[in-house]
Amino acid sequence: MSRMGPTKGVAMRVPKNPPGMRKPTTASGRYGGSNRPGGDDGYLYVAGIRDPSHKVTEFKTESDVCPVCHTDRQFNKNLRLLISPCYHKMCESCIDRLFTLGPEPCPQCGRILRKVNFAHQTFEDLKVEKEVSVRRRMAKYYNKNEKDFATKREYNDYLEEAEDITFNLLNDIDVEATEARITEFARKNAEIIAANEKKRALEMINEGEREEVLRKAKEERARMVAEYDRKEEIESERIQQEVLEAVARGDHKLAQDIESRGKREAAVRAEALAAAIPPSIASLLTDPRARSLQASAGSNGEHTQHQPGSPSYSGRFVAYPYSDPSEAPALRWFNLMDDYVDYRPGVIDAKRNKDGKYRGGGFDLGQFWEMEIRTAVEALGIEPLV
Repeated sequence: MSRMGPTKGVAMRVPKNPPGMRKPTTASGRYGGSNRPGGDDGYLYVAGIRDPSHKVTEFKTESDVCPVCHTDRQFNKNLRLLISPCYHKMCESCIDRLFTLGPEPCPQCGRILRKVNFAHQTFEDLKVEKEVSVRRRMAKYYNKNEKDFATKREYNDYLEEAEDITFNLLNDIDVEATEARITEFARKNAEIIAANEKKRALEMINEGEREEVLRKAKEERARMVAEYDRKEEIESERIQQEVLEAVARGDHKLAQDIESRGKREAAVRAEALAAAIPPSIASLLTDPRARSLQASAGSNGEHTQHQPGSPSYSGRFVAYPYSDPSEAPALRWFNLMDDYVDYRPGVIDAKRNKDGKYRGGGFDLGQFWEMEIRTAVEALGIEPLV
């Protein structure tokens, strides 16, 4: 069968790869260029930040302008700018127009790029974007811990080497030699890198499970509080109705007893609610697999118990015991005088108060001075939180 030429007036696309030949793929498995040093798509793998929790969003502003076609957001409200491995911005239309048929040079710097290597922007400053990408890539290979070294000095030298390589990549210094160092390090430490990567992946899974448990606990806690409020409202109406019926019969003692009993029962229910543990947290404490997750969260399996007044306390709410202000120990730490030397304008005006307007609302300089002195001395006997 003879090959037919292209029909006049019809654009035909010629396949770039012969039949049976595999297209090159990226590290993510998608069609595109390689990540090897010296490749046509560069030594940086730009993938953007993928946040499953959607807390980190794509960066965009109203002043966005494509540097290639100069389209702004006023002309196209759906304008989306992506960044290349050389950290130049282009809109999606320009990327489709320039790179759909294969690798092409960057319009701004001439570097060979592929469509698959463009990613969304996360940070406003592209220097920060580049540093995050470089450090994410470095963390993939330089993931050793201190326990992987015999001495502290070896560990510090390892950290210094990682920072030197990061600095070279960020500033484009000896890129080929730096890439060779990374390749050689990855080859020599392949087993340790793989083991640490698996350990990190397991920790991320455990962290995700803990976050899911805490989220369910918050929802269950909110449901328990709502149910408690509903029952309390019904119980309060019932107690009030019984009190009114007792008063209507003239039995005031019974009305007081009913009211007192209702307050005691309400206090018991409130205490039970405060001590209640949501089912998700209870399952976390009873599930052996969940206990192993808790053990992995702490260092050496040891958990420090913090008092309720400590800023590190994370237990259930504990109310402070009531303290009568008239019996506070701080009252014995000073002797209140009738008058003080106080040259503040408000105090001077109050002392010169001839028409009595300052004392019209019950204002008393003695109470004002007592409040300030008590504020200064009452905290002297409290143990610092930190």
